[in-house]
Amino acid sequence: MSPVVLFEITVGTLALLAVLALAYIFVRRRLLSSGAPLMLCALRLPGRTSYRLGLLRFSGPSLEWFTLIGPSPRPVRSWERPRLELGPPEVAQEPISGLPDAVTVECHYEDEQFRIALAPPAYTAMRSWLESSPPGFNVNVA
Repeated sequence: MSPVVLFEITVGTLALLAVLALAYIFVRRRLLSSGAPLMLCALRLPGRTSYRLGLLRFSGPSLEWFTLIGPSPRPVRSWERPRLELGPPEVAQEPISGLPDAVTVECHYEDEQFRIALAPPAYTAMRSWLESSPPGFNVNVA
């Protein structure tokens, strides 16, 4: 086999793999967003100095965080609405890639503390979702 043909096969294979990877990312994002609001956010866990970019989804009674690019369609983190507390929003001190003009929020979930960075409209949506409750939720509280 000539070197030119071998090169063409290699380039074609790499191009096909790139197209398949982009198609998987697109399909995964569509599956994640079906039926629930999905937004770009960044998560910083305790002991970390940088944020990790991902996707945040309001899924009924829980808030779910997914890695931005990853193989799994399952959330990496999940927090139940009644046990999640949000602090006041603050303007991000350091630039966060993919999130210009981001606000950061200190979050408390049981004994865990972490920070989430999102666009201001996304923060408003998250705060509204957290403070509201679906019909029938805690209706028998007296």
